[in-house]
Amino acid sequence: MANANEYATMMNELYGTQKLDPASYGTGTDWYHQILRNAMVTNHQVSVSGGSEKSTFNLSLSYLDQDGIVKKNDYKRYTARLQNDFAISEAIKVGYTVTGSNSKSKDNNPAIFHQLYAAYPVLPVYYADGSYGDPADFPLGDGAKFNPQATIDLYNQTSKINRATANVYANITFAKHFVFRSSLGGEYSDGNIVNYIPVYNGSATFKNTLSKLTVTDNQNRNWILENTLTYDNKFKDHTIKILLGQSAQSYDYTSVSKYGENVPVTTDGKYYFALGTNYRITDVDINNTQLPAFPLSTKVASYFGRINYSYMGRYLLNFSMRADGSSKFSAADRWGYFPSVGGAWIVSDETFMKNQSFFNSLKLRGSWGKIGNASVPGNLASQRVSTGDALTAVWNNLPAIGASVNTIVPPVIVWEKGVGTDIGLEATIFKDRLSLDLDYYKKKTENAVFAIPILSSLGMTGNQLIGNQASYQNQGFEIAASWRANINNDFSYGISANVGINDNKVLSVSTGANPIYQAVGTTGSNNFNTKTVVGRPIGEFYGYVVDGIFQSDAEAQASPQKASAVAGDFKYRDISGPKGIPDGQINDFDKTAIGNPNPKYTYGINTNVTFKQFDLAIDFQGVAGVDIYNANMGLRYGSENFTQDFYNNRWHGNGTSTTYPSVRIGGGQNYLANSFYVENGSYFRVRNIQLGYTLPQIMTEKVGMSKVRLFADAQNAFNFFNYKGFSPEIGGGPTKAGIDVDVYPLSATYRVGVNVTF
Repeated sequence: MANANEYATMMNELYGTQKLDPASYGTGTDWYHQILRNAMVTNHQVSVSGGSEKSTFNLSLSYLDQDGIVKKNDYKRYTARLQNDFAISEAIKVGYTVTGSNSKSKDNNPAIFHQLYAAYPVLPVYYADGSYGDPADFPLGDGAKFNPQATIDLYNQTSKINRATANVYANITFAKHFVFRSSLGGEYSDGNIVNYIPVYNGSATFKNTLSKLTVTDNQNRNWILENTLTYDNKFKDHTIKILLGQSAQSYDYTSVSKYGENVPVTTDGKYYFALGTNYRITDVDINNTQLPAFPLSTKVASYFGRINYSYMGRYLLNFSMRADGSSKFSAADRWGYFPSVGGAWIVSDETFMKNQSFFNSLKLRGSWGKIGNASVPGNLASQRVSTGDALTAVWNNLPAIGASVNTIVPPVIVWEKGVGTDIGLEATIFKDRLSLDLDYYKKKTENAVFAIPILSSLGMTGNQLIGNQASYQNQGFEIAASWRANINNDFSYGISANVGINDNKVLSVSTGANPIYQAVGTTGSNNFNTKTVVGRPIGEFYGYVVDGIFQSDAEAQASPQKASAVAGDFKYRDISGPKGIPDGQINDFDKTAIGNPNPKYTYGINTNVTFKQFDLAIDFQGVAGVDIYNANMGLRYGSENFTQDFYNNRWHGNGTSTTYPSVRIGGGQNYLANSFYVENGSYFRVRNIQLGYTLPQIMTEKVGMSKVRLFADAQNAFNFFNYKGFSPEIGGGPTKAGIDVDVYPLSATYRVGVNVTF
């Protein structure tokens, strides 16, 4: 980020007057170094296993203590796991697994990373009297009225989760070829989030005269029952395996929020609502959209079958069928049916291949299938009604509280389906040292479920509608190769590489001929970042094409943007008009596709070397042919800070820059979605490096240990990319992918450890 001297210079440029004296500030406050830290992670695990011919057990205990990269943010977790298996007889085997965990975290304020990006570097962390530096003391506009140190000091939220999972099973073998398996599992968890805003008087800006306490209690109660019957037999050249199964699942989630004001902190550090005022309790809608308040309950029933057939171990065929029903869908569309079929031919086992020596193995395979996705919000078809003081009317001189519908219910919602076709070839050559794997795939996502924006004038909560919005496909090739060799008893190595080439295309949208527009992290009404339309990639970046920077007011006044542009503003390209040709005006007709958030290429390289007692593994990973929309750049309301790159390259006079605008980037039409904010998202990463050393067995046996391995590794230690943000890995939903706004920075992890086996 720009330092204080540079920031003061830019603020004077922005306001056109001497707001700050650059010479009086020096470097100022580096907020990232002030708030972020090198965080420690400690992970301990011990396990004990043993047993006899008829029973085995495994007990493990672990403790994780992880600091976040933001100061005061930390996470601790204790976990215990016990597994037992018993052979009642040769035909009957039973067992269980029980896991319990307890975790606690001191949470971040969700706004902290935006504040680090935008905070004034001229603002001191503290004044000489110990009070917080106050942005209100500076003659600057809105947009960065915060002190990140005060934000993390005054943010008081803790989260606790107690979770227990268990599974019991029984296997019964009968009639030689049949196995019946029954299992029952469940999850029980309680979560507690306590957020307390105390009374404080840090400064004119950081003041709170009313304490507020919010306690949110979450509960998960889930179970799954599964029964399968397997028939496995081989006769002559035929091998067949048939599985039939049934499962039932239940998911229940409840979240209740309690709120109170003027709640004091007692000497034992606890909070008591009874000591406060304005106490109330409500069900919580964590999505804050159109979902009904909790509790939420979902039931799933499934019936499935699979047949695997092999002839001479050379011709392989499998077929499966699933029928899944979910209570998340309406009665008429509750069930989904998902078949799949696959086959393979082991070519190298054919007699005509016996006399060749090039291929050690050669296999052709192909498959087609459907899968269902029920991971959608529950109770979408429930209509919500809101009440409150704002809906109060006077009737017969008495107040009457009214009600209003505040959600739009999708007319129908059906299963989201994935339909995939895959054709591949597998081969090994050079005495199985070199393995090759080639694949062609086409995967369609039908009736994808996600939210699209709706008009705010409709008065609906969240201003979005969740439903089956689009169908799209990913199509491409994947190639993988690996080489492994043992030079001698002391030295071996291996290297593998893979590359994927993918093309994303929208097949249909719920809006028909009209595109789906989406705004994410931008200012201004109807300033859309993405556009989803048939025949193009899903969530494609959409906006104006920047054709340079106006170098003078005269040039701006002679352009189609004369109504709003001045020197230093973006110069937008006149692409089209009502008749499909440039018309000398800049408006919505001139918006076009400006970037693709869907990667074209993905690749990776994995290497490992073993030399005597040493082992070394290095993994590389990369993505190419992908774009990122840097919304942080344009998300401006006034006096936010700028990056060092922007300061170095900004326009600040005729001829100073033809690619970067002036500091008025948030004004005029500069904030509108455009190609300047779209950057290359390609990266190459050394994902993991691990060096290990195993002590000689003669040393470990003397102290009663069977194996001791020391290791050190580094994850994400080396990253190479041209993107000007902090991380090129930006997630997001189908129409919100690749948009960087307040994204958690990428961090490197360095570890040292020891594995001891007794």
